Amino acid sequence: MVELPKVRLSELLRVKMSVREELASKLDRKERREALNDGHAHREPRPCGLTVHPGRGCTFACIYCYIEDMGVPRTPEPSRLSGLQLAYAIASNPYTLIGREGTFLAFGSVTEPFLPTVKERTLEYLGAVSRYLGNPTQFSTKAYLSEEDAERISSLDPSVSALVTIPALRWADRIEPKAPSPELRFKTLSNLLRRGIHASLFLRPLIPGVSEEDGPLILERAASLGARGVVLGALRVTRRILRELESVGLRDLEDRMIREPKSPTDQVPLATGDLKRMLSLRASSLGLKVFPSACSANVDAHNLGCHMCNMGPCNGPLPDYDPQEIEQALTELEIEARIIPRGGKILALVRGGSKRVRRVRHLVSTATKRMVTVRPVR
Repeated sequence: MVELPKVRLSELLRVKMSVREELASKLDRKERREALNDGHAHREPRPCGLTVHPGRGCTFACIYCYIEDMGVPRTPEPSRLSGLQLAYAIASNPYTLIGREGTFLAFGSVTEPFLPTVKERTLEYLGAVSRYLGNPTQFSTKAYLSEEDAERISSLDPSVSALVTIPALRWADRIEPKAPSPELRFKTLSNLLRRGIHASLFLRPLIPGVSEEDGPLILERAASLGARGVVLGALRVTRRILRELESVGLRDLEDRMIREPKSPTDQVPLATGDLKRMLSLRASSLGLKVFPSACSANVDAHNLGCHMCNMGPCNGPLPDYDPQEIEQALTELEIEARIIPRGGKILALVRGGSKRVRRVRHLVSTATKRMVTVRPVR
């Protein structure tokens, strides 16, 4: 049995400080201030990692999209930060770690990263993250990416994880009226794979009334192209989204809501476990890996192991760690904590307020790739 090297939080923090100082030296005072005021410099990572926003807004007008309910404009605008500023902001974030063992990064969420007005910023960000940070990085897209686009992406970050979103075929014109056709997105998947990029199918969202018919066909086509796997994602609806879906003939979705919405903009998941089980079995029969979440594909692309959430464990073995080393590293951040192994998980007893508790949870979980429960103590 191969013994894995121990992860050292102190070394990860030292690297982060060194990278931050290097990036600071390349920016003037105004540029540094802009970066530090940006959300990437202080926003907490989500369970799938830190979302990276090369822009805001989207013109694809998918009727299941939630960004309108979040107050994000439809007209896309690229981020004002340069690639260097973005890297500096991430390196300055108190909740992140830098490098291959660092925080997962996910491009997308509030924009399509390869819209014409956002594309160059996305590529700039991918290059800066790869060159200066080296974090495991992923993007999701519905855009058509040509062979030349795929080559540029591969040259910027050959280990990037790509997710190509295709939730419908026969229903595509009705639920994704302005997005590229499914056929163009299959070409995107093929172009990425031919450049050696770890590209997977993002069959998301699963929509009752659509996924039963189109899902198996989408899986078969993706498998024939050599997709590395598939992520099956649930649908979240607001009252507005529910009305939009009903307007194109998708009825009875309200019966699948797992709870009543708390407000007009509250996003409520639909119960789609039956669809997920059916499509998981079909994907496995086709030889596709079924990733339990988007970040699981990122883990696989970078040959890591992870058990930071209940959806894992994902991929390979977890790194070993020394509780005392982690405690000592945290003292350098002026955080007093006790690290207690609990089977494959970690209990952290932290002295201090909520910000220190959150910081310990993110740093220790990211470094060890384990689930961490944090309890404040006096």
